[in-house]
Amino acid sequence: MIADESVAEFISLAGASDEEARGYLEMAGGNLQQALGLFFEMGGATSSPSPALRPARPPSPVEYNEDVAAEVRAAAVAAGIDAGPLGMQDEAMEEVRAPMPSYQDQIIDPEHEQRRMEEAMAADSAAMYRRMSFDRGNDPAGAGAGEQQDEQMGEGNTGKAINRLFAAPEYNEGASYYQTIEKAKTEGKWVLVNIQQAEVFASHTLNRDVWSDDTVKDVIQGSFLFWQRDDKSAEGDQFCHYHQCGHQLPHICIIDPRTGRRVKNWDGRKWVESHAAAEYLLGFLDQFSMSRSPPPQSPVGSPTSKPQAIPDPSSIELQGLDEPMEVETSSARVAEQPVESDPVPVMPDEPAEDIEHLKVSIRLPSGQRITRRFRPEDPLEQMFVVAAALAEKPARLVDLSTQFPKRSLRDIEGGLTVPMKDAQVAGNMIMVNVRT
Repeated sequence: MIADESVAEFISLAGASDEEARGYLEMAGGNLQQALGLFFEMGGATSSPSPALRPARPPSPVEYNEDVAAEVRAAAVAAGIDAGPLGMQDEAMEEVRAPMPSYQDQIIDPEHEQRRMEEAMAADSAAMYRRMSFDRGNDPAGAGAGEQQDEQMGEGNTGKAINRLFAAPEYNEGASYYQTIEKAKTEGKWVLVNIQQAEVFASHTLNRDVWSDDTVKDVIQGSFLFWQRDDKSAEGDQFCHYHQCGHQLPHICIIDPRTGRRVKNWDGRKWVESHAAAEYLLGFLDQFSMSRSPPPQSPVGSPTSKPQAIPDPSSIELQGLDEPMEVETSSARVAEQPVESDPVPVMPDEPAEDIEHLKVSIRLPSGQRITRRFRPEDPLEQMFVVAAALAEKPARLVDLSTQFPKRSLRDIEGGLTVPMKDAQVAGNMIMVNVRT
């Protein structure tokens, strides 16, 4: 028996007749939810839809306007859309706005940004030049702070001459620090950094006495990129903050471009003589090389990695043999063979100053530099004998090479019998290396 309440609820939800409601409820065993599901699945809702489920009334027709229709059609044609015939008075139309015109734009213009950076760097460089100049009158930021304006105007030519005398070297990199680091990576060179301070006269003497020296210039241009700024420039101030060197100026250091780390640094006030500066730089090049791995202090090197200990040969046991067999060590073999040591050559006589001669500067592995006179017709082998006597090593273990250009004298064309005058060693710095 189907309850009247279920029939009434079915009729109110499905909009069906009393007979249909009772029929579906009987098929569902009196379950109202199942009866409704059967009703909608079997299409019973199409016969007499419920008022709650009837579709919404269609919108009232829009009043047709010929002017609006013409504008819409023109916009559709401009956008490449087929607008259809004009006779649409009987159809409802909605107002459609014209499409927005397409365009392309950039949030950041790379060329404009590049020009802005170049202009900022040029302005910073010009400001640094004015600070380091000696003809700036009463400007406290310049090197000539405290001098009278009228005196500077009366001595304009003298001020220009002084500025040229204390000017930064011509090989100073004008690019940014980042660009200089990238260039050094490409060329396989170190970056020599000099941070100046206009108020400290030692900064100016570096430009006059050290960076202008021919030997120092050759060393720098051969193995370094030189980057000089003052402490008030934008990049110079950033460098001082990062490397904490602003309290001791002028500052000189060498940067490894592979890691960005400062490998060596000096107090610039100690670089008062050009030959001492050349010794500092050549000593650094003897200790470090871009062809080898970065120094152990570099972030690239692992701080926890340690070289593995070489096992003792006597502790090695050979497996798979019936009887134990001793491992013959290399030291035992060497002990069995007699060692013949070459004698250290005797120092030959040096020609007098009043006869024709040429001078060669020889730098020993200890860092000592000795200037030696040779006869122009002496064979190149004579220099090897002198270097071996100075180093107290056999001549066969001694190698000689020039620094600029970099070349080994053992591989010179013509061999060691070529005359000294033809070997192009006069006036050069000869580096002595001893093989082990």
